[in-house]
Amino acid sequence: MKKKFIFIIIAGVVVAIAFVLTYFASQEIQKSHDEGFEWLTSGPFSVQKYQHRLGENVFIVAYGIAPNEKGTIRVHTPKNIEYMNYQFDGSMKSSFNTYFKPDTFTRKDRCSPEDFVGVWTMKFEGVSYPPIQFEFINEYVEGAEADIIDLCKNVT
Repeated sequence: MKKKFIFIIIAGVVVAIAFVLTYFASQEIQKSHDEGFEWLTSGPFSVQKYQHRLGENVFIVAYGIAPNEKGTIRVHTPKNIEYMNYQFDGSMKSSFNTYFKPDTFTRKDRCSPEDFVGVWTMKFEGVSYPPIQFEFINEYVEGAEADIIDLCKNVT
């Protein structure tokens, strides 16, 4: 009987912590909405704003992932090449935030800044949420020209 009571107490604490974390994550998104940021959302997943410039971070936020939701976020370039992926498991974490910034690689499919210009697609594997699309335009954030260089000339 004592074990059952302790389990119920622990489960209650875990649920309360998950609720508090979800609440604060939603408050941060609301705050950024209030400050003029545009969020693109699909289920519990959001990307900050539609249009990005080269050299700019893409912020991904999730809050309220159900305990039975588990899968992978796959982010694809305009050429439909997977650029990055991020695994999630709602039974482990109901919220997270991450970011990425496209950079050139010495590979034929990602060696030029132009490989990143266009509409990107974020797909959700393992859950039934529709994809999120966002765009990189052919403009740089200040100073990024030196970081994102054209490596295609050297690829054979």
